[in-house]
Amino acid sequence: MKSFQREVNAVTVIAAREVVRFFRDWRESLVFSFLFPVLFLGVLGGNIAQNLTGSLSYNYLQFALLGMIANTLAMTTMMSVASLVEDRQNDFTQEFFVAPISRYSIITGKIIGGSITSGLQLFAFVIVAIAMKISLTPLAILCIILLAPVICLSGGALGVLITSVFSSTPKAADQGVILVAFSQMFLSGAIIPINNSSGVLGILARIMPMTYLVDLLRGLVYQGTPFYSKIVLYNPLIHLAAVTAFSVAFFVVGTFLFVRGERNR
Repeated sequence: MKSFQREVNAVTVIAAREVVRFFRDWRESLVFSFLFPVLFLGVLGGNIAQNLTGSLSYNYLQFALLGMIANTLAMTTMMSVASLVEDRQNDFTQEFFVAPISRYSIITGKIIGGSITSGLQLFAFVIVAIAMKISLTPLAILCIILLAPVICLSGGALGVLITSVFSSTPKAADQGVILVAFSQMFLSGAIIPINNSSGVLGILARIMPMTYLVDLLRGLVYQGTPFYSKIVLYNPLIHLAAVTAFSVAFFVVGTFLFVRGERNR
C-alpha cells in the first residue's frame, strides 16, 4: 500500500510541476495557444477553404478545426514529454531516477501534466472558432472534451518513443518531436483531406498514428450526418482499437529505451 501511495505521489508531483511551469511561462504559453490555431487554421486553412469550397459538400473550416484540435493536443503533450531531456540536463530527471519509484510513474506524470496543459489550450480554439464563425454544436464540444484525454495520452506515448530515440540533447528531442508532429499534421488528414490518397502518400497516411486520432474525433462529431461517409475513413471502433494498441506499444517500448539510455549515461 505504501509503495502504491509513493508511486501516486510521484505522478502527482511531476504532473503538478508541468502545470506550474505552464502558468509560470503564461505569456509564451498564451501566445503559442492563440498563434498556432490562427496561423494554421486562419491563414492556411482559410486559404485552402477558399480554393476547395466549390469541390466540397461540407464545411471545410469545421473539418480543419477538428483536425487541428487533435493535432495540437497531441503535439503539445509530446513536447511536454520531450522536456524530460531538458530536465536531465538540470539533474531533475536524475533525482527521480535514483528515487525508489517506478520509471513508468515518472513518464506517466510527465504525460498527465502535459495532457492538462494541452487541454487548457482548447479555450483558444473555441475563441478562434467563434471569431472565424465556425459552427460547433454542443454535441461536438462534448465529443472534443471527452476525447481530449485519449488524444493527449496517445500523443504523450508517442512522445516517449520519440524522446527515447532523440535523447542526446534537448535540441535533438525538440527537433524530433517537431519533425514527427508536422509530418503527421500534413499526412494524417488534419488539414488536407486524404480520402483519395493512394500510392506512397496513401500508405504514409495510414501508418500515421495521428490519422486514427483525427478520424476518431471526426467520426464521433459527424456521426449521423450526411457528410459522414465523405469525411470519416473507418469505423470509430477500429480507430479506438488502433489508438489503444499503438499507445500501449509506444509507452512501453519508449519508456524501456529511455530508462536504458539513462542507465548507460
